[in-house]
Amino acid sequence: MAQLKIIHGLSFAALCCGLLFGCAFPERTGYDRSIGDYKPVAEQASNTSEAVQGETQAEPARAAARADSSQHKTSAQKVKQAATRKEAAKAAPKPESKGSLEKYASGWIGAKYVYGAASKSKTDCSGFVMQVYKGYFNIALDHNAAGMYKDSRGSSVSRGSLREGDLVFFGSFWKIDHVGIYLSGDRFIHASSSKGVMISPMNDKYWSHKYQGARRFK
Repeated sequence: MAQLKIIHGLSFAALCCGLLFGCAFPERTGYDRSIGDYKPVAEQASNTSEAVQGETQAEPARAAARADSSQHKTSAQKVKQAATRKEAAKAAPKPESKGSLEKYASGWIGAKYVYGAASKSKTDCSGFVMQVYKGYFNIALDHNAAGMYKDSRGSSVSRGSLREGDLVFFGSFWKIDHVGIYLSGDRFIHASSSKGVMISPMNDKYWSHKYQGARRFK
């Protein structure tokens, strides 16, 4: 009888231990409370695969969003840089305009004729032409009428084809002794030995019969 009680006591103790250990173990991964059981292994793998696939598909979208943002930022920077350059161009000092050739050359009108001189107060004919061509056209010429007439850089121009800026030469068959700059309206500006720098008509009685030709340097 005593042995039977001992056996019953041990069985009861074993049952209690089993219950205690069962309560202490955590639920196994994949347990679904809605069905009261664990999910099949295949379903768990499927869920994991779908999650990985979803992450893979989402990555290109995120990359595209980053690229679009970068492109937008780059475009904004270009617009800002263009605006900065435009403002800088407005602020930069503009080169002084020389105006028309006639206006520029007329700055010498009234200068006295002095042989060998080349300034706005005193000049000879070739010195006047030399200074105007250098200042207006940035073309260097000899301080000599005959030398200008022979300068190979110039091309011969007929009387009927003259245009503003052409050099007109006067003298005789044997010698070129005067030069001026042709202006519109069949006129020319030159340094006269009697009146200094002035504008004369090409058909002037004194100059028309001394005309020897013209050359163009531009």
